[in-house]
Amino acid sequence: MNEPERKGGAHRLLDVLSDPARRAAALRELATLGPGARAAVRAGLGDGRWEVRRESALWLWTFPDPADLPVLVPLLRDPKSKVRHAVVVALALAHAGRPEADVVPLLVERALEDDSLRVRRQAVCLLAWALAHPDLEGFFAELVESERDPKLLRYARAGVRFCRERAARHDAEGAPC
Repeated sequence: MNEPERKGGAHRLLDVLSDPARRAAALRELATLGPGARAAVRAGLGDGRWEVRRESALWLWTFPDPADLPVLVPLLRDPKSKVRHAVVVALALAHAGRPEADVVPLLVERALEDDSLRVRRQAVCLLAWALAHPDLEGFFAELVESERDPKLLRYARAGVRFCRERAARHDAEGAPC
């Protein structure tokens, strides 16, 4: 398949993402197209159908790219929590390739302010396991004091522990955090 055919096929697959019966197959096909489908997937992030926005964000889990950060950030406030959940993960994965692009404040905001417990849990989980830093220990400690959800509390406690472990490791190495 040549490049124009690949791009056209990717755009056609976006329409299928809103159909529950064909969604999984379309997402698999987009994954098969690989990074060549990125332009179509980015267009899908702006689609009016929440299912297409969510599935486009899920595709970005498989092919994270720091260049996707600017198109993902606005979707952190998407009206659908399922879209926000997928975007939180895609954002953290894209961040891994570009640590200077600080997504921590965005994830802290979602952890504190999102109206979906599932999105809040996901943000805290990613902050604890993937992005723990000694500077976040106070944030996690405050969550431990204020939260009542057992799973979110477990993630916050893990965050405190990981922040302390990272600080101790850096102190032992004599390196700045």
